[in-house]
Amino acid sequence: MKKVGTDLDGIITPVGLYNPNLKLPSWLFIFWLPLVLVPPKRKAVERLRLLKQEGTEIIIVSARPSWVKGLTEILLGFYKVPFTKLYCIGFGKGTEQRKLDIIVKEGIKQFFDDDKRLVKFLNRHFIKANTDLNY
Repeated sequence: MKKVGTDLDGIITPVGLYNPNLKLPSWLFIFWLPLVLVPPKRKAVERLRLLKQEGTEIIIVSARPSWVKGLTEILLGFYKVPFTKLYCIGFGKGTEQRKLDIIVKEGIKQFFDDDKRLVKFLNRHFIKANTDLNY
């Protein structure tokens, strides 16, 4: 079965706040929480549904903190966003490597992320990565 990986914020949702060098104290995420509630892009959901109909496994690897995973799963279900697995790995130092580790572990051959630095990083590690979900 084919596996596709995707980031969440900036690819599925219209807001992308990922910064691999940013390490914030957890209490500050209370101000970030409303961005977690942003509805997904309709075209992204349609594309994911097509992939799912083709039998593709969709694995979301997000830099969101692990403590919002439950809420994120609820929202993805509410908006009927198809996915097989969700990883919330947190951001800060080492995010790129943590994403790569999950991509390799899951056997993902194609990954979508709005962060151009991460896309270059993944391509250097022989993962076909792109910034556009419709690629």
